[in-house]
Amino acid sequence: MTSLVSITRSLPLSCDSIVPLLRAQLEVLEEASEHGTVVLAARIPGAGRIAVPVRLRVNYPAPRSPRFGLAIAALNASALYPRFRGELEPIELGAAVTSLKLSGEYQVPFGLLGRAFDATAARGIAPRGLEDMLDRLAADILAGAARQSETAYRAGRASC
Repeated sequence: MTSLVSITRSLPLSCDSIVPLLRAQLEVLEEASEHGTVVLAARIPGAGRIAVPVRLRVNYPAPRSPRFGLAIAALNASALYPRFRGELEPIELGAAVTSLKLSGEYQVPFGLLGRAFDATAARGIAPRGLEDMLDRLAADILAGAARQSETAYRAGRASC
C-alpha cells in the first residue's frame, strides 16, 4: 500500500542558481548513501527519534528539465522500512524565489498492518523523515550559494 506525500520549501534564490547546486548536492548524497552515511531521521511520538541509513538513487534530468527522480530505501533490512519513490523539482516563484517540491509516494511494509501502524502509532514517520531530508538539502543549497557568493566577492576584491 502506498501513501502520497508532497512537501515544499521556499528558497530565496533563482531557479537557475539552484539547479546546479541541487544537482551537485544530490550527486554527493547519492555517493555517500552507498557508504551508509546518509540518514533519514524523524521524531516519533513521545520524546524519541528514529534514524535509518538509506540508499538514495537519483535519476538526473535532461539539461533543460530540472526534475530529479528520487528513490529512497533503507540501506539494511529494507523490507522493514518504508520506501519512497518520487520527484524533486525546483519551481521558480519569482526572480529570486524558488520552491523545492518533493512529491511522490512511500510504501510502508507489512500491508494493511503496516499502514495502520503508520497512521496511528508511528503517525507518519516516513513523511517527517522526508521533511527533515528536504530541510537539510535546502540548508546545504543555501550554504553552497553563500560559498559561491563569497568566492566571487573575494575574486572581485583581489582583482582591484
